[in-house]
Amino acid sequence: MFGRFHLFFGIIIVIIFLLTGQYMHHKYDHLKDMELMNRALFRAGHLYILLFGLINVALGAYMKPLKHKLLNKVQSFGSVSIIIASCLVIYAFFTELPTEDIERPLTRLSLYMVFFGVTIHGLISLMKNNLENPNN
Repeated sequence: MFGRFHLFFGIIIVIIFLLTGQYMHHKYDHLKDMELMNRALFRAGHLYILLFGLINVALGAYMKPLKHKLLNKVQSFGSVSIIIASCLVIYAFFTELPTEDIERPLTRLSLYMVFFGVTIHGLISLMKNNLENPNN
C-alpha cells in the first residue's frame, strides 16, 4: 500500500531539498554572513530533508505488501511515522531557523519519529524473512 507512495513522496522531498537550497541561497545569501551556529543548523536541517527523502525513496523501491495482516499493520504504522516525520522536518526547517537557541524541538521529534519508523521496517523485514523461510 505504501510502497509506491514512499517512492513518489521521497522524490518530491528530494525536490524540496533542492528548493530549500535555493531558498538559503536567495533569502540568506547562501548563509555567507550568518553566525556560525545558525549556519550549521541551517545546513543540518537542509541535509535532514535530503536524508528523509532518500529514506522514503529507498523504502518505496524495496517495500512489498506482506501476507501477514498484523505485520502489514505494524509496517504501515512505521510508514506513517516516516511520512509524518518527513513533513515535520520540512516544516521545522522553515519555522525553527534562524534561531538564537540551539534547541529545535520539532527537528528532534522528526528525527526520533524517522528512527522509530525505520526501526519498525527493519524489524518487520527480519520477522517476515523468518516467517516466510522457517527452515533457515
